[in-house]
Amino acid sequence: MCNIKDIKEEILLSKRIGLSFHTSPDGDAIGSALGLLNALRYLGKDSYIISRDVIPDNLSYLSLANDIDGSTVEPKANTDLVIILDCGNVERISADLTNYNGKVINIDHHISNDKYGFINYIDVTAAATCEIIYLLVKELGFYLKNEIDNQKSHVEIGSAIYTGIVTDTGSFRHSNVTKRTHNIVAELVEFGINSSKIHSNLFDNKPFEKVKLMGHVLSDIKLVLNNKVAVLEIEKKTLEEFNLLNTDTSDVLSVGLGIKGVEVCLLLKEVDDGVKASLRSKNDIDVRKVAEVYGGGGHIKAAGVKQKNVSISEARENLLKILAQEIN
Repeated sequence: MCNIKDIKEEILLSKRIGLSFHTSPDGDAIGSALGLLNALRYLGKDSYIISRDVIPDNLSYLSLANDIDGSTVEPKANTDLVIILDCGNVERISADLTNYNGKVINIDHHISNDKYGFINYIDVTAAATCEIIYLLVKELGFYLKNEIDNQKSHVEIGSAIYTGIVTDTGSFRHSNVTKRTHNIVAELVEFGINSSKIHSNLFDNKPFEKVKLMGHVLSDIKLVLNNKVAVLEIEKKTLEEFNLLNTDTSDVLSVGLGIKGVEVCLLLKEVDDGVKASLRSKNDIDVRKVAEVYGGGGHIKAAGVKQKNVSISEARENLLKILAQEIN
């Protein structure tokens, strides 16, 4: 693995920097991007977000969240450097890099990473990519100390980093949490981020329509493979009915996984060109292996995949076939 100082040097040498992440970005992808974007802007760098996706509603409280609006899908002219965050392979990048010939830095914590960058900083011991971003912004000179002159910008950076860590660790209950995770969070809290407010924005601020959608989806939950797998499905017409096409729906997974005896929860969501699937595992089943069969990736206990040009029923059967092999 390269040294984080190498990334710092590339950033300092670059004048225009684009940031992107994986498709259907979660809290870690968004937190990584906005934490670094705030830092780069503070350093005076011409930096911007490249993304096909828009900001999920529950993350819109973060500083510069409005920059993730889906309007810039490829690098701008004269971009010196593109940094991809929290994304294991090129196919899942929420950006079109087809015509870009500049340098790409790949920063990630997934075990399954194709190392597609000019520099690849992959730390699989990190509970979240935001842990790496914390180390990077410190290397760039942000010590996140209580300095009056730049306290506001540091709190904005710290809040984004905390958001990524808390979401990718399941509020610190997943096995990926380490001593370093807690030490980083302790420093952020000591500095003055409002952890209670962040939790409230993330988990206690659902639109009424989303609660109704969750109820609708849960009313049709199914248990398969000897009741070890909970399956949830959301059709595109349902998202349109509730006017929630751009809303993150992955939080419903925790309900399915919380059922006694269930080892895996599978959420299938219909999109324009196929079906997106999110998988969560409770104990020993490696859902990353299941996702990788169809070009996805992630972690042992949390993974995602998109199958193009298939129906929900086809996508379901494809994944359950592989899951059956992992469970047996």
